[in-house]
This record gives sequence, structure tokens and C-alpha cells, in this order.
Amino acid sequence: MKHSEFYEAVEATFGSALGRSYVSDLYLASLGATARDALSTGVNPDEVWATLCEETGREDARWIHRVDPRERGR
Repeated sequence: MKHSEFYEAVEATFGSALGRSYVSDLYLASLGATARDALSTGVNPDEVWATLCEETGREDARWIHRVDPRERGR
């Protein structure tokens, strides 16, 4: 997962405002940081995304970045 795919997945899953809030404010205990801080220290975006999905109860969105955007709304 690329950083751009991470942020696209965040927006597609949580929306713009809530997604930004989760990335910057939600402390991910298993990573010991927020998503933004974890990414800035070099943690793989895929690991950060998996953790964010788990912590927010959105395991159903785990692979959204692999789904064709035209198919997401179905």
C-alpha cells in the first residue's frame, strides 16, 4: 500500500472530516502512535491501515484499496 492509497482508503471508509480526525487524533496502542505519527516514522502504510481498521471496528474495509473505485458503491 502506498501513502496515497492509505489516505484514499481513509477518505473512502470514514469520509473526509472523520478520516482526518482518526489519522491525526486516534492513538493506535499496538503501534504506540497515531496513524500520522506512525507513517511519519516509517511504519508501513498497510500495517497502519490494518490497525486503524481493527481499532475502529471497520475490518470490512481492510481491503478497500484493492477494490476498483467503480465497484465500491455496490
